[in-house]
Amino acid sequence: MTSSRSTKLAVIGSGLMGSALARAFAAAGHDVAVWNRTPGKARAVGGGTVAFENLVEAVTGRSLVVVSLSNYAAWSELVASQAVASALAGTTLVQLTSGSPADARGGLEWARAHGVDYLDAAILAYPAFVATDYATVYYAGSRAVFDRHQETLQAIARNSVYVDEKIGSAATLDCAILEAYYGGSLAVLHAAAMCQAEGLDPKAFFAQKNSFLGLISVTADAAQDMIARNDFTGQQCSLNTHVAAIEHIVRLSTDARISARFPRELLENYRRALGAGLGEQELPAVFRTLKQD
Repeated sequence: MTSSRSTKLAVIGSGLMGSALARAFAAAGHDVAVWNRTPGKARAVGGGTVAFENLVEAVTGRSLVVVSLSNYAAWSELVASQAVASALAGTTLVQLTSGSPADARGGLEWARAHGVDYLDAAILAYPAFVATDYATVYYAGSRAVFDRHQETLQAIARNSVYVDEKIGSAATLDCAILEAYYGGSLAVLHAAAMCQAEGLDPKAFFAQKNSFLGLISVTADAAQDMIARNDFTGQQCSLNTHVAAIEHIVRLSTDARISARFPRELLENYRRALGAGLGEQELPAVFRTLKQD
């Protein structure tokens, strides 16, 4: 995707993701400076980018600075330098370093104190997917700031989603999606292990992918409505029935001598809802007990 106008920007961090971001911006026709703590990594980015060994020089005169580092602590260490902080004044900083909503709030506080416009962002893609239709980037912060830079930012992901003014909202949505991904993936892998342990080719399980993904989709749709209404009553299947099914999964895992840690954790969470008197309600009623420590 080629931008109709060129933006002078800098990408801080030349790891796999930072390098992919920098090359995508350059491919879209932008003037891209790159910096990394190890100068050789910045020089290796290539793709029409210009490597700088000095961070102050890299960000000076840039209207947009995109940060992709290992963590927020690494960024905090860099901007502890007054020279770097001064060079960033008047720019827009897009923080693509993975972190929590608390990290995002801390970043905004720093930016406001130093005259920097700030967007916190989360990218849902592997480096190889940057600038393809498979990449999504979520943004939080000032809507006006996002709108000002949206065309430039679409160079890394055409699907650039503005979430909310609340600065932690992009990180929250990212963590929520990743939890569903990692939790679901672990469940799928454990299910395959159960099949193999019982002498059933896991291919038979994977062939039923549409069945279990369909059930998850139906439950997600039902949960969305029930949570909005705060009403988890229904006539489909009670939590009591679901808990009995999970008990079978735990027993199968134990009998097959594979790890039962994951299904036991599931069972504990669902039984907790029974203990709260929600046994006759629908599965999404577990949401009520998850809001408590």
